[in-house]
Amino acid sequence: MDTTNELDPDNSPARGGRRSRRFSRRLLAGVAGLAVVGALSFSVAQARGFGGGHEGFMAFRMHKILDKVGATDAQKAQIKTIWEGLRPQLKTLHQQHAALRQQITQAMTASTIDAAAIEKLRQQSVSVMDKVSAVMTQGFVETARVLTPEQRKQAAAEIEKERENRRAHFEEGGPGMGEP
Repeated sequence: MDTTNELDPDNSPARGGRRSRRFSRRLLAGVAGLAVVGALSFSVAQARGFGGGHEGFMAFRMHKILDKVGATDAQKAQIKTIWEGLRPQLKTLHQQHAALRQQITQAMTASTIDAAAIEKLRQQSVSVMDKVSAVMTQGFVETARVLTPEQRKQAAAEIEKERENRRAHFEEGGPGMGEP
């Protein structure tokens, strides 16, 4: 026997199933959050040079790390060729992701919210970002093969140092992080 409504007055039919409304609100907030995170990740990706030239932030960081590990001009040229070859795939995937974000925004601002449709769009968005991750990983693997084992260790140490700096920055409530 189901006694959920008898034991939980917040979920009684007389109250309209408050637990169900809370779940819907959480789902809506989660999807809205995903849309914002998606927009931010795409903006950062564009700023890092996925859709543009070598002026991108990712290219800048990569060149900085390659300089620190003592990469030769030949290594830098090989790595540049690798990423230039991947750029069209990344650009296409980011365009697909942008279109999905736009569809999610439209679905979230419609007069009637269709949670199932939004969930389907979210799943499609995750699938596209998984493809982006696969292409990026391919680029990282190909890049690592160009570097010597010692250069890879040095690069990993530099990347970890940057992560620690970013982590400290965000923990201190840096720009865009709001009040701690």
